[in-house]
Amino acid sequence: MTPILDFILALITLLSGAGWLTERRKRRAESEKAELDVSTTFVKEFNENIVNPLKEEINKLRSAINAVSQCPSYPPCPIVDELRKTAASASSADMASASNRKEL
Repeated sequence: MTPILDFILALITLLSGAGWLTERRKRRAESEKAELDVSTTFVKEFNENIVNPLKEEINKLRSAINAVSQCPSYPPCPIVDELRKTAASASSADMASASNRKEL
């Protein structure tokens, strides 16, 4: 009778171990799916709340910059002067950083 009990005990242990492994894999897959869902939701909301409004504002700014030449006060326009100064300082900063990279 002891060999039968040993066999039954071994079988129960084996089945419970297999069940545990199966549940572990299932929980891991569910966890990964939940992480993917959260990431997808984050990216979607980020695009809706941050990226798309920024794109709209950039497009408005581009339209305004393109229309500046039609302004009646174009030559003495302080906004155009400021944009030129900003562009010049940005390009000089880009050149300085590029020369620093070449030195390294």
